[in-house]
Amino acid sequence: MKTIFKLTLKSATRDPFLLFWSIVLPIGGTIGLGMFIQSPDYPERILTGMMAVSILFYSFMTTSFAVLTQRRRGVYNLLRVTPMSLWKYICSISGAWTLTSLVCAILVLISGIFVFELNIAVRSIVALIPVIIIATIGYVFLSFFAASLSRTESNVSILTNMITIPLLLCSSAFYSLDSAPGWVQTLNRINPFQWFINGLRNSLALEWSGYFISMGLLSLVGIAAFLLALRTFRYADI
Repeated sequence: MKTIFKLTLKSATRDPFLLFWSIVLPIGGTIGLGMFIQSPDYPERILTGMMAVSILFYSFMTTSFAVLTQRRRGVYNLLRVTPMSLWKYICSISGAWTLTSLVCAILVLISGIFVFELNIAVRSIVALIPVIIIATIGYVFLSFFAASLSRTESNVSILTNMITIPLLLCSSAFYSLDSAPGWVQTLNRINPFQWFINGLRNSLALEWSGYFISMGLLSLVGIAAFLLALRTFRYADI
């Protein structure tokens, strides 16, 4: 398992999609929008939003392509004739992807703190880590589900965009929804991505009641994503 974990980490560091979508774009968006919109509270808002986007793009979108590629190459079928069981392999690669997402989020956080001179307590940073890990694991499980429903890269691209775009648009990652229509605010309240953003913001504000509510909701999403992945998992294209 350690070997698979290390190889997956090594492969992730060479992934150009990781570099752009999960590091360069979120950091650039955080700095650009934070400087452009002159509001005292906006830098922290866009920082948490871009951290969430960074994790979503990598742990769901990028890993969906990776899962599809591995299945099409017959990796999961080959595991049937090797000493390593499927669950150990999946835990190894999922753990590596989760750690990679965590590092991406921390890089975005550090850039925001440095550029905007934000005063964020160490306790807040510590509280961020469980939220990020739980949300990332849920997105990784969801990527297995998306890959199982896809046969080609075009399929998985369409499906992941159909999932991520509504999640982003119906969230307060980049803008306030206080003046949005009622139906948009209703969608926002049941938006799992918004629960993730709320968890990040509650961590920074050390608002523990909202923090634990977000953690509970994210845990439920992770369990549901795990069951979907388990139910739809395919060893090979038929």
